[in-house]
Amino acid sequence: MKKLSPIAYRALFFKHVWRFFGHVASSKELSGSHAIAVSGGIDSMTLLWFANTLHRQGKIGPVRAVFVHHHTREGQKGDEAVVKKLCKQEGIPLTVLHVKGLSALDSNFEARARKIRRDLCLENLKKNEMLWAGHHLDDSYEWNFMQRCRSNNPKSAIGIPVRNRALVRPFLCVTKKQIQTIAKFEDIPFREDPTNLNLKHDRNYVRHVIIPTIRKRYPAYLKSYAHIANFTAMMLKISVMNRTGTSTIFVFEEGGMLQGKIFSEIQVQELLHAYSNADRGEIVGPIVRMLRAIDNGKKGPFDFSGGLTAYHSYNLLMIYKKEVQNYDQSIATVLSQLTEKQLIEMPYYRRVELQHAWTNLLRTPDALLNMPGLVLVLESDSILKTLNTSVFDSLFPEVSRVCQERGLRFMTFTKCLDLWRSKKEKLPERLRLLPLCNLSNLFSSQQ
Repeated sequence: MKKLSPIAYRALFFKHVWRFFGHVASSKELSGSHAIAVSGGIDSMTLLWFANTLHRQGKIGPVRAVFVHHHTREGQKGDEAVVKKLCKQEGIPLTVLHVKGLSALDSNFEARARKIRRDLCLENLKKNEMLWAGHHLDDSYEWNFMQRCRSNNPKSAIGIPVRNRALVRPFLCVTKKQIQTIAKFEDIPFREDPTNLNLKHDRNYVRHVIIPTIRKRYPAYLKSYAHIANFTAMMLKISVMNRTGTSTIFVFEEGGMLQGKIFSEIQVQELLHAYSNADRGEIVGPIVRMLRAIDNGKKGPFDFSGGLTAYHSYNLLMIYKKEVQNYDQSIATVLSQLTEKQLIEMPYYRRVELQHAWTNLLRTPDALLNMPGLVLVLESDSILKTLNTSVFDSLFPEVSRVCQERGLRFMTFTKCLDLWRSKKEKLPERLRLLPLCNLSNLFSSQQ
């Protein structure tokens, strides 16, 4: 993140992590209860503050903290004290669990302590409760690095899982530096674990000796790692992110289209590679930026190397060759010549009939030139308001101009079908509609 004021940084931090977490947990799970594994360090204390803030905002259900006392070093008393103080101050319930029979002198101590701590927390979970852990992107990269040196299993080399059943890691979308920044802005108390500096442990050696060299030579290493890890998880079909859900792909001579509520990076890459006239070019970054912009309500155009551009409409992502001309001008010409009587006499459609019309349109070879598939709604103002119709579409500016001049309103097939389904109690069984793709039959010649 760029240098921002504390208020702006906080808003962006919450927006980013909340969007990421929304892809990991369902709304039902979010409304349930949440146990936050807290060690007293900056990562887990910031995670507890973050979760408690979400609860106060009404975005998630009740939150409690879980602290595991290993009884292997004197400093853990201080860790427990700082956790208790914050929980008492914020009114957060705290559960303290105790480990018996563990010694810091045991072989493979860190791995054993980590497993015991995780198992204790999971065993302590209430019914339908989620366990949050504070691992972040730097942790995942370090784990990935060690696994690539130890294992030949591609799954183990992806990084720390975002989710493992009830265990979730909301901070895997942010870096250690970002957590430190938000902790500083919010004055979140924490304690450093001195054992994190002991280089005899592999994790600390990688963190303090190897990573600084990589960071100096390749400052964007974490960004590249995140893209590669996400892509690999999708290819191995082990990602839990909703972004990996498949949309339906339609291919035409002029370009391709995805229909669905979620567009995966892999499918977008498939279409871009299929129609691009360039052999090389950075593509993952622009795709991620486009999908992020779509999440924020942007429609495009989104330009890509290889002479391609993309537009987003309701549940549709269209990828064109830039030189392609759609039927905007032709439809606008015919629409402007229709009389009021002809418009009034337009046929009524049932929802199933409109669905058939949409399916038939997708089967035509020039379907992409009609996209996003506009439908004129010739109904009362109350129905127009219920359907949330429009007067402008960036892909059809001439059609939009004619509609504005004539007081007509339209919407897309996908939006009309979706709203008709969800608001069927407020809408009649039949609507007087004019799919503008039908005017294609009146063209004297195609562009």
